[in-house]
Amino acid sequence: GISKGASSCLLPATTEPPRCSCRAAEPSEAAGALQEPADSSSERQPGGVTANECARPQRPYYSRAAAMSSTSGEVLGFIGEWYDAVPMLTRKFLIKIFVESNSIEIYHVGSGPSKCFLRKSPLQSDLSVDSFNVGEKVLINSRLINLVDYADPYTRRKLSAFNDSNVVVLSPDAYHNMGKIMGDFESEGLRLDKLTTVQLGEAELSELLPLLGIEGPDGQLLSLWTSGVLVAMSLKGQQSSTRVPEMVTSLKSKYAVSQMEGALWTGSGLQDFFFSGARSFATTATFDRATCGVIRPHAVKSGNAPAIIDAVLESGFEITALQMFSLDKTCASEFLEVYQGVIPEYPDTVLELCSGTCIAMEVKAPQASGLEVCSAFRELAGPWDVEMARELKPKSIRAQYGVNRVLNALHCTDLVEDSVPECLYFFDLLQRS
Repeated sequence: GISKGASSCLLPATTEPPRCSCRAAEPSEAAGALQEPADSSSERQPGGVTANECARPQRPYYSRAAAMSSTSGEVLGFIGEWYDAVPMLTRKFLIKIFVESNSIEIYHVGSGPSKCFLRKSPLQSDLSVDSFNVGEKVLINSRLINLVDYADPYTRRKLSAFNDSNVVVLSPDAYHNMGKIMGDFESEGLRLDKLTTVQLGEAELSELLPLLGIEGPDGQLLSLWTSGVLVAMSLKGQQSSTRVPEMVTSLKSKYAVSQMEGALWTGSGLQDFFFSGARSFATTATFDRATCGVIRPHAVKSGNAPAIIDAVLESGFEITALQMFSLDKTCASEFLEVYQGVIPEYPDTVLELCSGTCIAMEVKAPQASGLEVCSAFRELAGPWDVEMARELKPKSIRAQYGVNRVLNALHCTDLVEDSVPECLYFFDLLQRS
């Protein structure tokens, strides 16, 4: 189980980890889309992209479909990387997105002349222009490609406005409203980029509270801020640095009980405090009478994660730990290993779980409820088959937010004996890695 996972996930620093390593598609799998290479090293396309252009690294961004529609008739360029497991090489691609026609063209970029990898073709039905963001992963012809950079200055200028990020902290008094608050930001185009729960001591709070503009800490403040978990979330979107503080002020009127119990807070230096890696926070997971839930990448990308979190809390469950992860194929395979041979869609399910960020949760049943949490949470999730869930359990999470048997919105532990090991995988093993 866990010890086996540690050996293949935690590689020596001198070994390149098999990031997003998916098998190479056979020619027949590409349905005729893969073409014979053609030299296009000097070809310049609309939007100023050439197959040999590669810009400096840039921070990830999130775009919204409405904003992207203003680029009609233009071409956006990205640099993508795919880890080829057979020769153990990372291959680089130039990806061109034709916004007006919703089409894609890909070139392989190597040491020699660039070669055409995928001629201009319509985007797959599960992809859109909005799917292509630096920092995201896209599954194209059985290849899971990391989008690592902009390909040309035009795309960088056009989309740099979406790079802005800001951090919001939810104090323990906002715990039961965390899903609703996340949804309020999501509805305004501010997407979850990083997410974690922490519980801080007095020394850490004496550093954090001044960043939030709170004087103290005094006895009452310490009692409030140490009474439960805090939720820290980094939000990304256009003009986030100015819009987030405005929204925090507005949402306080909706969720704050008093000036001290202010529900949500923001300030300067929070990105470094929570997400720079300079501090190591102990997990808030208990690993005791709990089960594991994982909001799948497709549900995160579609903006349904806040509603799923809210549904869990509204059903009376307690979320004792919450964190966003980006898994590679090795880790996704290890986590889902017990389901190999059980579900026919296992290979596709593994690829989906590493196709973007997921949100892991440690979930506990209400105290004194007497419920066995694994089966109770599985009931809330609904049947694995989404069509069956819609027929038999129309109010379940999978019925409401799932698409099919692979894109079924939420993973939940199947067997009681696997509950704690699955929580340990995310909140212990991956934390230490």
